[in-house]
Amino acid sequence: TIQTNKEVKDIPETKIQKPGFEFSKEQPKVKIDYVGVDFGKGESKTITTEKPKTDFDNYFRQDDKPKAFVTLFFGDTASGKTYVGMTFPKPIYVIDTESRAINTKYYQFNNDPNIHIVEPVQLKTNFDPKDSDALDTHSTINNIAKFVIDFANQIKEGKITQGTIIVDTTTDIWSLCQDWGIYELAKYTTKEGVKKADTILMRINSQFDWGIITKKHHEILGILRTLIKYGIYVVFTAREQSIPDYAKEKTATTKDKIRCQKDVPFLADVIFNLKKIQGDKSTRYWASCI
Repeated sequence: TIQTNKEVKDIPETKIQKPGFEFSKEQPKVKIDYVGVDFGKGESKTITTEKPKTDFDNYFRQDDKPKAFVTLFFGDTASGKTYVGMTFPKPIYVIDTESRAINTKYYQFNNDPNIHIVEPVQLKTNFDPKDSDALDTHSTINNIAKFVIDFANQIKEGKITQGTIIVDTTTDIWSLCQDWGIYELAKYTTKEGVKKADTILMRINSQFDWGIITKKHHEILGILRTLIKYGIYVVFTAREQSIPDYAKEKTATTKDKIRCQKDVPFLADVIFNLKKIQGDKSTRYWASCI
C-alpha cells in the first residue's frame, strides 16, 4: 500500500468510491483513507488527505503515554518509606521535614551524590514569652513553597529533565500548614472584633477560614503533580494512624488510615501501605497496594 497526499479532486471520479459527503475548496480537509483505489492501471493505492492543524488543537496533549506518576507510601516510623522512595529514578530531590533522610542516604545508599536533600524546617532565633513554640512555622512554610516553585522552574526551563521529587512527609506538611494558617488568621478580626484564630488553643474560630489553609497546602503539593508531564516522578510519604473506633477495618477508608490532608491520596496514582514486621530472629518489610 502506498500513501500519498493528493487532493480528492485529482482522483478520477469514475474510478473512486465517493464518501458520504462532498469536498469543496472552502471546506477544511479531513483525514480520510481511500484503500484499494483502482486508477485503471491495475494498481492499488491509499490516498490520505490531512486536516490542517488549528489553534484549538494546541489545547490537547500529543503524548502517546504518561511519562511518570505519583506514588504515596504510608506506614509507621522506620517502615521503609524514605528508603523505597530513594530507589526511584535519579537524580532524587528530597524535602525532608523529619531531618532523617540524611541517615538513609549515608548508610543505605553510600552517600550517593545523586540524592539531594532539602531541610526546610526553621527554628526561631528569638524567644517570645507569649509564644513558647520553638519552630518558626511561617519561615518553614515559606522555605518549602519557595523550593517547590524554584524546582518547578528548573524543570520548565529544561535544566532538570529527569528524576524524582520526594516529599517526606506530607503528614508534617499538613501540620505545618495548619499552624501557619492559625498564626496568619490570628492577625485578623471579625466584624465583632473577635480574632479569627486562637494561637494559645491553636484553633480556628470559623470553619469558613479553613479554605485558606487548604489552598496553601494545595499550592505546595498540587503543583508537584503537574511535573509528571515533564517526566519527573513524585513520591509522597505519610505516617499511618490508628483506625478510629467509628471506622471498623471493613469500612475504613484511606482517609482513616493515613495521617495527611484528606485530598493527598487523590493526588497519587498508586498507594502503598508499608509495614515493618519484627520477629524473634529477623525483621521483614511488607508492602501492599491499596
